Amino acid sequence: MNLGAPINSNENEFYPSIATSGNLTFTSDGKGSKGKDDIFISKLIDGKYQAPQNLSDSVNSTGYEFNSMIAPDESWLLFTCYTREGGYGSGDSNICNNSENEQWTAPVNLGKEINSTHMDYCPFVNMKTGVLYFTSKRTSVKNYFETAQSLDKLLDEMQKYDSGLSRLYHIKADNFNKWNSLK
Repeated sequence: MNLGAPINSNENEFYPSIATSGNLTFTSDGKGSKGKDDIFISKLIDGKYQAPQNLSDSVNSTGYEFNSMIAPDESWLLFTCYTREGGYGSGDSNICNNSENEQWTAPVNLGKEINSTHMDYCPFVNMKTGVLYFTSKRTSVKNYFETAQSLDKLLDEMQKYDSGLSRLYHIKADNFNKWNSLK
């Protein structure tokens, strides 16, 4: 079901995440964006979504911030930053914490266990199983060989799971507690 206004507009709104309160975070490149893609929140008050608000400067920049997941209790926010200073590659998964006065802390990069030199995005924690899932374009495919290879060998190389195509990865969220404690 299309949520309509004030969530949806003539611009692009995508990757929604909903908290237990009903508050909705999502990515938009529409009005109020600081850059190409920013993360917004729309609060659910008396059964109606309020006008979306751009999250603070600690979350959004003039670059790209997208694919967020808000904690059920709104205590943290996972999201992807594209080419942000201090990152490992083109897209990195980060976490911010929400203080009591609804101010978001500076993002903390989830580190090399999650992020690679390639695009890593769409972080999601299954709260029941404690597993962090994410998508990555990481690759171990060789693009150069010293000697000629058979077609079968080349096909085996190109069909590795970490082939550079978007693939789903997961990691126990034991480490997530480490990231989440960085308040």
